[in-house]
Amino acid sequence: MLYQCSRFQMACLGSGGVVKTSIIKQYLYETHSQDYNETVEETYIQTYNINGNNKRIDFIDTAGSFVFPEMQKIYIARAVGFILVNSINDAMLFELVKIIWKQIKSVRKDILSIPCVIVGNKVDMENNREVETFDALEWAYNENLGGCFVEVSAKDNNRIKNAFDILLEQLGNTRSEQTGPFRMRTTSFTRHQSQADITRKILQRNAKMKGKYDIVSPSSKCFQNLMFDNYKEKKIYRLITPQRKHAQCQDDQQQKRYYRSRSDTWAHIVTRQRNCRVKEIRSNTTSVENTFYMEHTKVASSIRDTNLLDCQDAQSIQTDIIVMKNNLQLKLVWLWLSVYCNFVVNYVVKQ
Repeated sequence: MLYQCSRFQMACLGSGGVVKTSIIKQYLYETHSQDYNETVEETYIQTYNINGNNKRIDFIDTAGSFVFPEMQKIYIARAVGFILVNSINDAMLFELVKIIWKQIKSVRKDILSIPCVIVGNKVDMENNREVETFDALEWAYNENLGGCFVEVSAKDNNRIKNAFDILLEQLGNTRSEQTGPFRMRTTSFTRHQSQADITRKILQRNAKMKGKYDIVSPSSKCFQNLMFDNYKEKKIYRLITPQRKHAQCQDDQQQKRYYRSRSDTWAHIVTRQRNCRVKEIRSNTTSVENTFYMEHTKVASSIRDTNLLDCQDAQSIQTDIIVMKNNLQLKLVWLWLSVYCNFVVNYVVKQ
């Protein structure tokens, strides 16, 4: 079977503007950007350990379906699984997801064996909701995707991991045909066991893996029996790559730079210059360098008090410092020349 290969693809489909890129980046790197750039195609590679074997999954971030329809057909024909994304604040985008799912069913065989998750994004915009949760759950149930629908927020990183856990749990399993009236117990809201049991198992398994892997949270036995035929349990761990750690570290540094105030930016300059001034007083010297440090301290203090510059003006400040130093040295040279000339004149007069 395809899922037994060492590498396979998961296609993320949906209209432009539903923030498919942010969903993938939140899951892989825990980063989010407010800027929107239209995607043509981007591949994100993630390594998993499935039952002791390392496998790579290529998450394909696709363009909006209306822009490149031919490329969408290729993804539908080749991908092992699908992430279908819509926004809860736009009913038309949910209708588009229904169309994409119909296309998948028309092209692919054994549709119940193909992993798929329906993601309703932007729950942080609840006040602008146009897609009712119950209606979306009922449609998913009628399409045998009742437990594969989840509402998330890429902005707040709300339930992002749960969406991918639902997708990965379907690898190698076949969903059951859901008959009878729709029931809430067949939805993803009942997927997990008690939170205490999940936390305990995650801590135990992460301890065994020495913190290098992040577990894909399994669903409860009741949910597995409702959703799958002959469910085959697998131990799936996501490898936390150095790229993800670097992205987290880089994001923390950006946040620190963003929240740093202008006065704090110059605080270290003022502190350093004041320390130099204390050393100058203790040494009781009046050299050119000490005079320069005294003048620079006054300039730095005035910059902090007026708060007119930010950290991007450091280069201009360094230029001003060099000019100031050259001016002081020039004044000393002229002073020395004037003293020397007076000495020469007096010596000639006396002769």
